[in-house]
Amino acid sequence: MQSVDTRILIVDDDDFALDILEATVTRMGYSVVAARNGEEALAILRQGDIHLMVTDWDMPVMNGIDLCRAVRREDMAGYVYIIMLTGREGPKQRLEGLCAGADDFINKPVDPEELLICLKTASRILSLETRDLALFAMAKLAESRDSETGAHIERVQSYTRLIAQNLAQEVRHQYGVDEGYIRLLHQTSPLHDLGKVAIPDAILLKPGKLTADEFEVMKTHTIIGAQTLDAALQRFPNAQFLQIAREIAESHHEKFDGSGYPRGLAGEQIPLCGRIVAVADVYDALTSRRVYKDAMSHASALEIIRRDCGSHFDPEVVDAFFRAEKQIIAVHERFADETRVDEELALPPAPPPQQREHGICKILVAEDDPVLLAKLTELLSATGAPIIARENGADALAAMLEHNPRIIVSDWVMPGMDGVQLCRKVRERDAAAPVHFIMLTAHTDTSRLLDAYEAGINDFVSKPFNPEELLARVRAGLRSTKLHDELARKAAGSQAMNAQLAIMNSRLERLSITDELTGLFNRRHAMTRLDEQWALVDRYGRPLTIAMVDIDHFKRINDAYGHDAGDSVLRRVAGMLRDQTRGTDAVCRVGGEEFLVMFPAQTSQEAFICIDRFRRAVAANPFDIGKSQIQVTISAGIAMRSRQMLHVPDLLKASDEALYAAKRAGRNTTIVSAEGEGRTPEAAPAKTEDGAPVNYAAVLERCGGDPTFAAAITEKFRKHAIEEVGKIEQAHREGNADQLRRSAHTAKSMCAYMSVDRASKLANEIEDLGRVARLDDVSALLIRLRQEVEMAIEWIDKNEPAAQAAARG
Repeated sequence: MQSVDTRILIVDDDDFALDILEATVTRMGYSVVAARNGEEALAILRQGDIHLMVTDWDMPVMNGIDLCRAVRREDMAGYVYIIMLTGREGPKQRLEGLCAGADDFINKPVDPEELLICLKTASRILSLETRDLALFAMAKLAESRDSETGAHIERVQSYTRLIAQNLAQEVRHQYGVDEGYIRLLHQTSPLHDLGKVAIPDAILLKPGKLTADEFEVMKTHTIIGAQTLDAALQRFPNAQFLQIAREIAESHHEKFDGSGYPRGLAGEQIPLCGRIVAVADVYDALTSRRVYKDAMSHASALEIIRRDCGSHFDPEVVDAFFRAEKQIIAVHERFADETRVDEELALPPAPPPQQREHGICKILVAEDDPVLLAKLTELLSATGAPIIARENGADALAAMLEHNPRIIVSDWVMPGMDGVQLCRKVRERDAAAPVHFIMLTAHTDTSRLLDAYEAGINDFVSKPFNPEELLARVRAGLRSTKLHDELARKAAGSQAMNAQLAIMNSRLERLSITDELTGLFNRRHAMTRLDEQWALVDRYGRPLTIAMVDIDHFKRINDAYGHDAGDSVLRRVAGMLRDQTRGTDAVCRVGGEEFLVMFPAQTSQEAFICIDRFRRAVAANPFDIGKSQIQVTISAGIAMRSRQMLHVPDLLKASDEALYAAKRAGRNTTIVSAEGEGRTPEAAPAKTEDGAPVNYAAVLERCGGDPTFAAAITEKFRKHAIEEVGKIEQAHREGNADQLRRSAHTAKSMCAYMSVDRASKLANEIEDLGRVARLDDVSALLIRLRQEVEMAIEWIDKNEPAAQAAARG
């Protein structure tokens, strides 16, 4: 299954990147809606029919971070999964994105396989959120109409799963009960009373037994629930979970002998899911307190289920229930309502009131008239919540601190501390859960009522009060507190998930920059660090030296002793190299047996002392390989950046040439390049590792292997890359830092997608300078950027057909 909703919103102000993304995502089977800034994207999301968004970080009008924050602030009719595209790396940037509300990150240029994995992950999470949370929310909506039910749906949901798991093997085989069916049954069983949302309050909330006519109305909740789910099935006819939910809603009050309702089905005419939920529902009703009855003991409930086996209940289902008895008791204890009458379950004693959870809704009544206090206590007992009665404000405040009530009904005028003063004290307290405060008053003066509202009153009931009105307002307060608790639980779950995601992202980031075998930085991070150091040299004029280190005759070690021995040598050499360098030096593994060491702010002479000390240490300490000892040596080439070096590869080339010179000199030696000492290096052409300024194979891969699409993207680069460079030059002439930054961002993206790496890095430097409005430093970079782009276009003009053929071959 691909996705609950195959529509994706892509947000990027860069037309070049937008075209590639749109084509790539479309090829994956999604339909695309495009936006070019955050405000446009927000307007689309507010329509409520898109829940998956891929957005760039840097955009005009509203950037990706501000867009994330706006989405998380608003109700978008469901969760919006956000994938952030960024050329920024580092934990601070990713942490900023996570805090703003992003769910995942992809670096530009986008790798199609990485994007597909992210989209599948998003679809899976949205599917779970859409189904599981929607089902539970629908069930809670039905249950919220009746404050008597407590944790009813949680218990029935768990009982249902346990019964299904304990069905006899032959029954499971007959009805196709596997883990998938059990999972769907567990997810959908909370909807068994969905139809109660349409039952009038006078019947649903009646504090006593129903009359025959009222019971006939109550019975219609099965038909209403089935009809509600039928409407959903018309739109999603292949949704198996909706079909099971419908069968449960309609049939859970059918009886095995045909005397149930609404259709009088008998035996196997009743869907198995309905027969299972029937036992779970009745057991919970028997063992739970209601306003019209006390809770029955576990043993008494078992006797009734055993007695009605074969008449009310399916014998096979009853057998499964008894096989799961111990687990049933455990669930009953875990989801117990506050008031329980069940000595046989041996529950632990209730904790002291001050230690109880705020989620238990208690009602505190404060009234100085004993007769009225008794009347209020009796009336509010119909809610099923525990009542705490006090005759003055001071005693009520003490009870508040002890019992943590969620509803307070208080008279205004009381001796000592009146109702308004009590409310102020309550609001001053740093409670973990809110308190709904209802004031009883004969006052009609508007200014006094406004003062009471300022003190924190939620609601007023005028004296003499109407009992039905007061009861309705208290029940509304109970519903409000339950909704708050539900949202708090979800928020706590989200915070825990965000913390886990932050940890996972930190681990993934560490893995992305680390060589798995040696624990050193990998080649990708080495090049990033080297670019950073290069920029610091440009800015501050301090020296920069690097060393290329290679293990001599490493292939012989692998051939003679095996690859495990070779890995052991690599790890030990890496450890020795790390120990011989400073904390500010960057040590990286850039090849099989090749290491790169960066020495910021050090000359070649200083680097030589460190590297040659390391070389001598390796040569002086034979390596233990099993029962053998082998002699390992290393060769090293050192180069310091000179003024004649225009690019990072020039420095790398100088250190490589010094390393080869060390090899030619007989190995086990360290040689310093003469280029860093003043010799002018030869001009180095702008080339990638395969000798071409454009890596067409990488372009083809980003285009999903489609040569037609790759050719179209290449043509767009050929036509518009110089135009983007011209926009940067114009913004530079006009001193428009914001326009310069945006144009450089677009040029960076175009070059990165075409694997014109040096041009992309130059555009990135220009973008950074535009961000801090340092336009005076842009001129030299602009000259080099135009040269690199022109060279790439020239290569495309001459070599594209051959490159296409080679990439396809």
